[in-house]
Order: sequence, then C-alpha cells, then structure tokens
Amino acid sequence: MGANTARIGWIDEFKGFVLVLVCLFHVEQSFPNAAMGTLHLSALRMSAFFFISGFLFSTRRFPDFKSYFVHKTKVLLWPYIALSLLFLALDPVLYHFAWFPRAPRMVILNTYPAIHNVWDYIYWNLAKIFVVGKSSIGSGPLWFVFTLYSISLMFFALQKLAKTVAGKNERGQKAIIALAAAASLTGGWLLYKNHVRLPLGIERDLTTLAFFACGYICKGIIQKQFCDKGKKAIPWSLVVATSVTSFVLYAAFENPDPYFSIMNNDLGKSLAGFLASSAFGIAGLVTAFVAIDRIPAIAPLQIVKGILRNVSRNALVILAVHWYALLVMRIVYKTQINRPGTAYLAILIVVAILVVAIPLFRCKLYKLLGKEKISLRESLSIK
Repeated sequence: MGANTARIGWIDEFKGFVLVLVCLFHVEQSFPNAAMGTLHLSALRMSAFFFISGFLFSTRRFPDFKSYFVHKTKVLLWPYIALSLLFLALDPVLYHFAWFPRAPRMVILNTYPAIHNVWDYIYWNLAKIFVVGKSSIGSGPLWFVFTLYSISLMFFALQKLAKTVAGKNERGQKAIIALAAAASLTGGWLLYKNHVRLPLGIERDLTTLAFFACGYICKGIIQKQFCDKGKKAIPWSLVVATSVTSFVLYAAFENPDPYFSIMNNDLGKSLAGFLASSAFGIAGLVTAFVAIDRIPAIAPLQIVKGILRNVSRNALVILAVHWYALLVMRIVYKTQINRPGTAYLAILIVVAILVVAIPLFRCKLYKLLGKEKISLRESLSIK
C-alpha cells in the first residue's frame, strides 16, 4: 500500500490477529503445559497471511520490475538478513554451548547436521539463513519474510506475463494467474509427497504462491460483495452466517495429525483436505473481520482493533522478538516455566518484552527493519 494511501482497517486487524495466533502457537510449542489448542489452527495461520498479502499486491507505486525489486529488497530481504544475523549473535547457545541440546533441532535440506561446537553451530545457522531461507535458530519465524520476498517477485513476473498474454482482458489475466497458481500448488504438493527440500525454500514458494495468487484474484469479489457498505453489499447477517459456516466446515476438514506446516511444506495427508481446511479457514477469517468492521464503534472493540493494528504495523519486530524471548525462556528456564498454570505466564512475559522491543526497534534500530524512524508514542499507538 502506498504511503499516501489510507490503510484498510480490517486488513490490518486481520493481519494482527493472525500474527497473534502465530505467537500463541509458538508459546504452546515451547511450553506444552500452556495448552490452547493452537495446533488445530495450523491449516489457516500462514495460508491466511499469504492470502491477504496477495490481496494487497499492487504495482501502482512500482510499475517496473527494477523499482519493485529494489523496494521489496529494502523492506523484506534486508530485514530478513539483518534480523537473522542480529538474533544469531544474541543466541544464548553461542555463549554457553552446553545449552545446545535444549535448542530447537536444526534440519538442513532433510539432513540433521552434526554439530559438535559453537563454530559448527554458527556455520549451520548461516546455512539456514542463506541456503535454506529459514533464518537462524534465534529468529526462526522470519522464514515468512524471506518467502514473502521470493513469491512477491515471482508474482510480479506472473502478473506481467498474464497482462502480456491476455492484454486488457482482466478475466483472461485472472484465468492465466489461476492456472499458474494451480500448477504451482501441484508442484509444491509433489515435492512434499516425494520429501524433496530445495535451496531457498523453493518447494515452500510453490505452495505459498498459490495462496498469494488466490488473494489477488479474490480481491475484487471481496471488495464489491463484502466490503462495500452500500446497497449492493451482502447483508451483514449473511456475512456473519458465511463466517460461522466457514469455520464449521473448517473444523470438519481440519486434521492436525500430521499437522500442516507451511514453513516445512508439510501439507498433511491429502491435498483435498489441505485445500479445503485452508480455504474454509481463510473464508471464515475474512468474513469475520469484514463483519466486525461494519459494527458501530464501541470503546472496548475499538481498543482491541487498535491493538491488532499495532501488531500488524510492527509485524517484523514481533515475529523476531517474540520467538527470541521464547527461545531464551525454553533454553534457560523451561523446567520452571513449563508447569500447569505457570506456563501461561510465558504469554505475559513475551508481551512485556514486546512493549519494550517495539519502540526500541522503531525508534533506534529502525534501519534494521528497512523503515523510517518514528516516535515512541507512534510506535505504541493503538489508533
């Protein structure tokens, strides 16, 4: 979205909510006694993120590939590299290698590397960052940023190709994009079924490109049929009914054994099950946030919306810092924290750390994010 373009509230809230789900999943993953059932949301979390990213795709500000490439490199690739290296340097295992067995297990292209000392650990972390495209152990969730960078460039080329082939025929363009998305998803599925892992997460790119393309294709329909508050819009009650029905169908199709993992391109037992659960989950979330957007302003609701918008605006910081905070806690204090009842305190600790980290990065370390410096008040604003 352009700097001079007003942000769309429900989309920021949607993105913020999904990011909260990601953080809660990582809390439960780190401390199993903080049971929240987040495993059952694996089929929709990241697919929804890539879908809404495709929804927001635009070449209005950067119409040619060079300018688009430079922009995405600044706001996605550079932060991915800078934050990956920063949190590698802060990894507690580097300073006390005896903690290595407590760290998340490292997998490099289907292999478990032999790590005997700190230098091995650093070497394989660098391989994760620059060869695998999964970031360092200290900033694991940043794989999403690198993947978004890759598929944004891929989709730019795909969209230009569709325009070249179909001309000004928008339906023809979308048909070409839809076919390419289907082929891309098929490729990602085949690589998954054959246990193929490629450098830079290419198999993951093929899967996520399909969701990105679907978001782009569905943009017009969602805007005209659901977001338009005029007479032509779908009635609010029907939007709510669509959301509820979608979530019921999601629950019917979702199967967490084996659980879905976009990061590892693990897509479950069947392609149909993966697609159905992801599609219904995305539909449920989109219609839910569109419906909430139509509700008249109520103070408590506005506060929640503002918090979610702040989470969305600070996604880069939150992705990296919440994981690092959990990593340190699980390596150093897991036995003390991972107890019934006590484990939920990890959520409060992470929130407190983020409240400090957001202004630190947005006001002092903003260059690592590829962003402009903002004030302390603005960094924590929920307006």
